Amino acid sequence: MNNLQKNNINIDGAYTRKKAIEILLEILEKNKPLDNAFEVSTKKTSHFSKLINEDKSFCRLLVSTTLRNLTSIDYLLTKFLSKPLDKTPLKILMILRINLAQSFFLKTPDHAVVNTAVELCGKKWKGLVNGVSREILRNKKKAKKYLSESNKIPNWLLNRWKRDWAKNYNDIITEHLNLNPPIDLYVKNDANYWAKKLNGKRLGNNCVRLYTPGLISSLEGYEVGEWWIQDYSSQIPVSLLGIQSNDDVLDLCAAPGGKTAQLISLGAKVTSIDNNEKRLFRLKQNLKRLNYQAIIENKDIRNFSLQKTWPKIILDAPCSSTGTLRKNPEIMHQKKESDIISLSKLQSELLDAAWNLLQEGGTLLYCTCSLEKEEGEQQIQSFIKRKKNSLLDKINTNEIDKKLKTSNKDKWLRIFPNSLDYEGGNDGFFIARVKKIT
Repeated sequence: MNNLQKNNINIDGAYTRKKAIEILLEILEKNKPLDNAFEVSTKKTSHFSKLINEDKSFCRLLVSTTLRNLTSIDYLLTKFLSKPLDKTPLKILMILRINLAQSFFLKTPDHAVVNTAVELCGKKWKGLVNGVSREILRNKKKAKKYLSESNKIPNWLLNRWKRDWAKNYNDIITEHLNLNPPIDLYVKNDANYWAKKLNGKRLGNNCVRLYTPGLISSLEGYEVGEWWIQDYSSQIPVSLLGIQSNDDVLDLCAAPGGKTAQLISLGAKVTSIDNNEKRLFRLKQNLKRLNYQAIIENKDIRNFSLQKTWPKIILDAPCSSTGTLRKNPEIMHQKKESDIISLSKLQSELLDAAWNLLQEGGTLLYCTCSLEKEEGEQQIQSFIKRKKNSLLDKINTNEIDKKLKTSNKDKWLRIFPNSLDYEGGNDGFFIARVKKIT
């Protein structure tokens, strides 16, 4: 055995799968976001840091693939397990879930899937895991039929999208099943240069899309702050504020700071407010790397009172984030119908608070990365009705990229995950621009 083999704790792939299960338990049992669960779990032991990059990437891919297809995977398991899913020990259920993710979505060789699963489950459950796994693999044609006929997202969300987006809900679901969604960057200068340097594709003026997965912090330009990660859709709201040099702008619910950085890059003087201390710490770290400065306040804007008002405000409100499933598939398994109700109430309160901070004649830009009408269309309609000194300022198609397919019939902008005519799609978003009239 050579030194590489001696030092490789993942020689049969079992360790990577073990970590994937730990991360999935953090996400599905403790409601941790995927990024956070991955970071926390991988810091628990130094072993993970010793894995080669390919194994680290596979671990994350296995977790995200399992989450992305969990509704279909669980439907398939109900056809082969003799007991209900909730009667199966969670760890064993998770082993079976990652088995199916590997076999049917990642095309891992069957023998590798079964062997590592049996190794992970322990003696007591070896018979069940081995038996169910092999039974499914022996009946792949039937299994694929079950996967095909299954719902692809949880019922609570499927029913909403069928109701609200009857014409295109299948397209939305298809886009979210993208196994390797690209990463979008906002670059400070010379997007053509960075697209070539990073082997990406330029989108619009300052966006570069990367299709090759890898460790972002190791890419050229990261350490010296030439760019930051920000989805294409998330870059649109700031572009609709008509920012001029030295504009005084208030960025509400600002962390982790993509829009703050965007505003600064355009020459604005920015005040950034967020009530989440941990997220604000990330904002400060991001601005430091980018060599940007802003006035930063750790406040709840509902209790924020100043004599000062601002001519331009952007409110990227906390929301269900159902427009981001292609990158954050855990959301559909963590959120529920009642969350939409509580979040829409919070958004209404934040809108009212933001309005009090806006100058007469000023502009409020409201946005969410949600596909739910209560957090978008209905929210802004309700706001306009209760604020008699408000005027919805139409967002025209000539203000946005021609590659972005949107309807021109409404004054707001509704962006679906398949609206962008580039490979890899985009986050779903809602954007409305409101003027304060006298």
